[in-house]
Amino acid sequence: MTGLNPHQGTFGPWVSAGRRHVVPTADLPSIFPETLQEVAGTVAAAGGQLIGPAYAKYFSMPTDVVDVEIGFGIDHVIDAPSLTVTDHPATQALIGTHIGPYDRLAQSYDELMGWLAEQPVELADAMFECYDSPPGIDPEQNVTRMVFPLAD
Repeated sequence: MTGLNPHQGTFGPWVSAGRRHVVPTADLPSIFPETLQEVAGTVAAAGGQLIGPAYAKYFSMPTDVVDVEIGFGIDHVIDAPSLTVTDHPATQALIGTHIGPYDRLAQSYDELMGWLAEQPVELADAMFECYDSPPGIDPEQNVTRMVFPLAD
């Protein structure tokens, strides 16, 4: 598992603001830019500030359709009815790190899923991808955390 660094660790606490979509998986790359721009504008208009990385919360394993919330970590809970704003407590999670372009992310998931299956824990229903690199970085240097919270 070169570079994945799979481990159990603490995820959060944090506050998120995002927009949920149910879309064909093939459309996923095209909805990210528009959604992130919309979320950033709505957060700013509500008096919030982006402080965390962009994220995607997947409510189930993607098939030909994906149920996903796309957004950012923010500095405090805001009143923004068009967004899903969540105050997440700290939680234990299984975490892996992908370094490289998004088109190779599936390979990292393939490696990580085998490790996840060997762990003696129960996972929560949803998982997160946290996009820890700034926009415009060399795609070979992109850092994506794959976070699988443990069930309560």
